[in-house]
Amino acid sequence: MMSVFWHRLRNRYHLRHLRRKDLPVAIRDYLEGFITMDLRKSVAETEFVVLDSETTGLNAKKGDRIVSISAVRLKNGRIDLSEAFHTLVNPNRDIPSETAVIHEILPRMVDGKPTIENVLPDFIRYVGSAVLVAHHAWLDMSFLNNEMNRLFGFPLQNIVVDTAILDQALVVKKTPPSMRHMIKSNSHLSSLAERYHVSLEEQHSSFGDALTTAQIFQNMIKQSRQEGVATLKDFLRMAFTPPSLDLRDRGGPHA
Repeated sequence: MMSVFWHRLRNRYHLRHLRRKDLPVAIRDYLEGFITMDLRKSVAETEFVVLDSETTGLNAKKGDRIVSISAVRLKNGRIDLSEAFHTLVNPNRDIPSETAVIHEILPRMVDGKPTIENVLPDFIRYVGSAVLVAHHAWLDMSFLNNEMNRLFGFPLQNIVVDTAILDQALVVKKTPPSMRHMIKSNSHLSSLAERYHVSLEEQHSSFGDALTTAQIFQNMIKQSRQEGVATLKDFLRMAFTPPSLDLRDRGGPHA
């Protein structure tokens, strides 16, 4: 995942878009939200948005599209379901049977639903400048950034935390160096749910996976506090540091 330094550098580069007269108000407001971002605040004071998406396939660059986006907000370490984000998205293309059997979203279910052109501004308003959290975040972000670049000319500016990578960092942090070679772990969402004592919610639905990931992330925050990680800057440093641990059976995005 992107380091905090490169995230700040990229933000400065893309803030030039604020001078564009064709920029929608929602996107302009979104960009302005990053100007005063403070990494010195505590993790407890940080607002996180946990997201998940379902798609027609795994390759955004080859024409696969989003069919569902869901997100839940964490405020003061608590999941706020009163304003959860969830929508089906019309991909304007077929949904292959091999992916429909996984997420159970059929073509008739997205007929008449809003397209990503209508959904993305609403999603941007929802997430604002919050730190985004996702499990195997590379997949969700590849689709979201593909659409952001296509529609607005730049990717999402939010810092993104991947719970699969953060889990590895936490495993390393609490394991004595002499014992790390004995660790066998994986990054399946179901494995993390078991390890963090969270029940799986409607696996392979965007809302169910977002809610499961949010509950896992809650426990990760608690664990990081026990390890002495208090500020957002220190939390992100841990989350972005690749662990020196050879994890077996790491699992893919649909595991």
